[in-house]
Amino acid sequence: MPAPALLLTGMTASLVSSGVCAATFAGLADDELLSTQAASATARHEVDRISALAAAEIARRSTPEHGLDSLARRSGFADADTLLVSLTGSTKAEARSLARVGEMIAVTDAAIDLSAARDADPDLAAVVPPVETPWYAALAVLVTAGRLTVAVADVIQAGLGEITDAVTADDLEAALAALLTELLGADGTHRVHVAEARNAARAARDLIDTAGVAVREAALRNKQYWRQWIGPDGMYRGEYALDPENGALLQSVHDQLTHPRRQPDPKKRAFGAAPVRDPFVERSARERDAAEGLVQLVRAGASVDPMRLLDTETPSVRVVVNEQALRTGSGFAALEGHPGAVSLATIERGLCAGYLPVLFSATGQPLNLGRDERLFTRTQRIAITLRDGGCLEPDCDRPPSWTEVHHIKHWKRDHGNTDVADGVLLCRRGHLRVHNEGWEISRDNHDRYWLIPPPIIDPTQTPRLMKPKTMAEITHPVTLPAALEPAATATG
Repeated sequence: MPAPALLLTGMTASLVSSGVCAATFAGLADDELLSTQAASATARHEVDRISALAAAEIARRSTPEHGLDSLARRSGFADADTLLVSLTGSTKAEARSLARVGEMIAVTDAAIDLSAARDADPDLAAVVPPVETPWYAALAVLVTAGRLTVAVADVIQAGLGEITDAVTADDLEAALAALLTELLGADGTHRVHVAEARNAARAARDLIDTAGVAVREAALRNKQYWRQWIGPDGMYRGEYALDPENGALLQSVHDQLTHPRRQPDPKKRAFGAAPVRDPFVERSARERDAAEGLVQLVRAGASVDPMRLLDTETPSVRVVVNEQALRTGSGFAALEGHPGAVSLATIERGLCAGYLPVLFSATGQPLNLGRDERLFTRTQRIAITLRDGGCLEPDCDRPPSWTEVHHIKHWKRDHGNTDVADGVLLCRRGHLRVHNEGWEISRDNHDRYWLIPPPIIDPTQTPRLMKPKTMAEITHPVTLPAALEPAATATG
């Protein structure tokens, strides 16, 4: 087998000598351009796999047990992290991620090889006990096959967490299998993004380790900080990290201060014409206004009139919890717009001022709360917001406060009703795309929503599942006696 370095060096030399440059891509047809990008991603994933395996071995040879003979020390570096950063030009976090996934692949490969050797050799089987592959073996196999990136595999393993007294290897393996089916789709071809994988893995851990939600919540609270300093230009700079409860409140304020509609466009233009404003200048203006608003909030403190400052309703954080979980004390809850779980103790503390009950059907659909009117009422929007948790477009991360409620059965064209089940949250861009570019949204018998592209985008018009940001375990009632159905959620 050729040495990996020789293979990679040959590939690099071939690419360098190919003469590929910006002009090369300017002459490509659309399908050729997209195919080139897809092929580039496939090659990068394979290189990342090799890099991860090398990083794991470098880390193994650089452990403190090797003393002065460690590979890192002999190479002039304090530890494996700094050596890998020097070799890869990455950050320490990226270098550690490579090493972790490399170790994951190496351990899995060793277990599979040993198991195969044991099965093939009766003498070996007599002295070597049965070999169990690690619970994360499926991740390693998918990375090796190029179906998951190193980054995605790392966040999934980290999100699912470690084996504990309450969570066994079998629990983690079963959770991983269900998670991969969800992320990769029925045909196993869906391209998984890091943020999507991270949120899904954390939610999966919460499902199998409900008791650990409060522990993880406390750990996040202990990580909170706020640092501030004066930069070389005289500007005050800083950074902070807040737990979900405190961060959600600050996010609510930020979303209102930076909402696009707080910056009216005085220039009138014909429908469909390109905007004449500079998006960078507009964004900078919003960010400057947000900075001023933050200072005003700090200066005014508790005495500020939020209607005067924010020109809207008081910033607030909605908590979402299944009534059965709240009543029995078993389960967890969520904060609107945040993908993680929070403990019931946090929710009970937030509900002390009263709450608004919102009923959900057995499929997780909020029951209709309004009449057949043109616009969705405030109460209806609350119900839809709790169900969707943000823009329903598959790859959109716009928060609920930046969304609009769209009639999936158009009011005029389809004579649709203003029912909660027929309203979905879409960001401004997504809403305009549906109305102006021929995209459609449908609801199936299981109350799932599907985005259907127009023929010009996808001739087969294959529906794309629109996933809510609110965890299904919150909005879908647990199995209850018939007399108690449907369960309720609460907001405060």
